[in-house]
Amino acid sequence: MSVMRGVFIAILALHHPVMGRMADTTSSVVWHLDNLFSIGGHPVTVAGDPVVREFDTGKAMEFDGVDDGVIVHGCPLDTSPSFTIEILFKPYTSFPNNAEQRFLHIQHQNRESRRVLVELRLTGNNEWFVDTHIRADSSFLTCLAENFPHPVGRWYHVAFVYEKGEGRHFVNGVEEMRGEVPYVPVEEADVSLGMRMNRKWFFKGAIQSVCMTRRALTPDEFVLSSQAYRTNKGGSAGELLFSDDCGAGTDNWIAEFEDSAASSISAAMGMLDVSTSAGATIWYRNKLPGNIVISYDVTVIDSGGRNDRVSDLNAFWMASDPSRNDPFTRNGKFSSYDNLDLYYAGVGGHDNTTTRFRRYHYGGTKPVLREYMDTPHLLEGNKVYSIEIRVTDGRTSFSVNGVPFFDYADKIPLTEGYFGFRTTKSHQRFANFKVRRPAP
Repeated sequence: MSVMRGVFIAILALHHPVMGRMADTTSSVVWHLDNLFSIGGHPVTVAGDPVVREFDTGKAMEFDGVDDGVIVHGCPLDTSPSFTIEILFKPYTSFPNNAEQRFLHIQHQNRESRRVLVELRLTGNNEWFVDTHIRADSSFLTCLAENFPHPVGRWYHVAFVYEKGEGRHFVNGVEEMRGEVPYVPVEEADVSLGMRMNRKWFFKGAIQSVCMTRRALTPDEFVLSSQAYRTNKGGSAGELLFSDDCGAGTDNWIAEFEDSAASSISAAMGMLDVSTSAGATIWYRNKLPGNIVISYDVTVIDSGGRNDRVSDLNAFWMASDPSRNDPFTRNGKFSSYDNLDLYYAGVGGHDNTTTRFRRYHYGGTKPVLREYMDTPHLLEGNKVYSIEIRVTDGRTSFSVNGVPFFDYADKIPLTEGYFGFRTTKSHQRFANFKVRRPAP
């Protein structure tokens, strides 16, 4: 491969009207990496031979992890004291030869003492985790999220947010780490993508879009959120029916705890935190009608806390009680739900030894229709799992991180009902709860 193609003259990409420098401090600049000539109206320097190609989600720039990268000669953040950086990207496997990778680096070419980086680390399990870094003269912040691994080979949304002395990073809208540092804005900066600014620590994978905003955004404001991106592309779901970003506390949820004295539910930082010493069901108040797609992110916390246990990432959906209008009369004990009509998925049950799908029938039968006991279908602590549940024309499915676990065609389908997070003796955090219509 060539070492460098050189600097290209900037050509304004008019078909992306939000590109270019921002007119005010609250707008966002989106860069679509769909060409090698200019990015966001800025000239670029190309190293190696990155390739722009068509993916199922649209065009993206692919880097080989050896000597590919681009440097964008301009940065929308410039002197802003607060910022949000978002990246839509897909990491490939390259462990152990290339385990440390820098895929976004903001810095003045000749001033290394002030810089912002978004990096990743690969593990031997075909997983990656985020490393975010701010250098501000003699101060620095590094958030190495080794307790939050994700599978490679999938599209992810990563956001790095800074405001008032604190930096935080998110994956698919879920906060993983935060820390304090007195940030000094990087003036007259360039932005390198796919590598560190000095052409080292190359990234292997694809980057589709980058968004920079001159203020700190909340997760529900993220411009490139993965769910919104798929929806805008006509993907997995359509019209939004219900959602909860936990900004209004726990009002949308009804908690049924078997041991209420040693259990709790709270909402903070865009997450619903549930800690329970025994059985628990957290019901969403609204009945869900017809064909729907339910999606949310959940992490099973394993940090030595009182109720921390890697087990039972479970869910009830389309639940109803034929004897009354709602099912909210139970005490959290698992057997108290036996006489409901519902679908049930239990991931990592029985101390993380089994994953099962059941169809509950009013009257007490709840046959196991599918079961796994292999490691890929069990749980890991402190890992973010993106769940998608579909109910469409008599068929229901349950997917984890894009992988189908269960798919069931019901002869007597459940066409409406309630949704509930279900667990027992566990500490879990939920985020990005959405209910949509299936895409047409």
